[in-house]
Amino acid sequence: MESDKLHYNVSIIGGGPAGVATAIMLAARGVSHCIIEAQPEPTAKAGEALPPSARPLFRQLGIEDLLQHTSHSPYYGNMSCWGSNEFVQEEFIHHLHGHGYLLNRQHFESQLQSLMQKQATKFYSAYRLQHVEPANPGIKIEIANGVCSKSITSDFVVDATGRKASVCRRLGIEKEVYDDQFALSFRVKLKEPMARQIYIEAIDTGWWYAAPFGDKEMTLMFFTAKDLLPTKPNTVEFLQEAHHNTQHMPKSLDLSQVETSMVKVMPAGTSSLQVPYGENWLAVGDAAYAYDPISSYGITSALASGYYAGHALSDHLAGQRDALVTYRYIMEKAFQGYLEKLFHQYDSEKRWSDGSYWKNRFPKIQPESP
Repeated sequence: MESDKLHYNVSIIGGGPAGVATAIMLAARGVSHCIIEAQPEPTAKAGEALPPSARPLFRQLGIEDLLQHTSHSPYYGNMSCWGSNEFVQEEFIHHLHGHGYLLNRQHFESQLQSLMQKQATKFYSAYRLQHVEPANPGIKIEIANGVCSKSITSDFVVDATGRKASVCRRLGIEKEVYDDQFALSFRVKLKEPMARQIYIEAIDTGWWYAAPFGDKEMTLMFFTAKDLLPTKPNTVEFLQEAHHNTQHMPKSLDLSQVETSMVKVMPAGTSSLQVPYGENWLAVGDAAYAYDPISSYGITSALASGYYAGHALSDHLAGQRDALVTYRYIMEKAFQGYLEKLFHQYDSEKRWSDGSYWKNRFPKIQPESP
């Protein structure tokens, strides 16, 4: 197998939003870097709701124009049934930043990768991480694509591999997991277009999220605890019953068309690293802090972490000794604020307080008694 030896100031493992945002800032600061992405091209993912408050961040990153593509749809508010039997509407009509967007994640990541080509970021597509270890100095990375392998040395490696935190795990760094929530995600076809808004509804065994995907499909996600997950043969029946138990979720949604093979089951809880950086490594996005989807932080937190990480690494490599400490402070402060809001969000739902999903939802983050 052919092998190349290369050097970059920063190697980014993962070509999603967090990794690309890091690369955008490194490029702006003139720091040599590369992105290593295991997939040959972006894959389909559940729709991502981008709240209006995220638009200034897109502007700072210079990617706001990407939202104008027809693959992404404006959305104008949320409908939620949480904490009471009423369906409450939140409209964005008076929001400072206007409406939000429902992103086509597959297309959005294609846009980001095209942007990397324009700014001449070296992008190793379809290369998988084989090995990572400290070097003297810096860090050594081995990657391969089945045809050739590459040995890369860097001053820093960035873990942008999402919840699995592949780089951190290989370096022996484990995340703290706060809860065992999972998501069952799938799409259904629509007989007619639905209003451009998101639906959220709590039931006894978890909660539903529904958002239009284009004009002809709806993305549905049901969030529940790990011990409540159905066996694979019972997946569809489980989802149909959970939909039947809603009061306000659109009943026109036809779950009879759903097949087990269409449903993706994935972790969807909260987790974090104790410290988001170490000797010659730094984590961004879900690899550093994974957020509950009820928070709508998702892609916003991924992009923001990349924005701050790119600046922190550039400053650190330029000799600013407190740059990484500042990155940690910014990320930890945001995460602590999120934990407080998350606890109060789930604590506000008391209709099934003795149910296995809702009872002691977050024992690790309950605020201390005064």
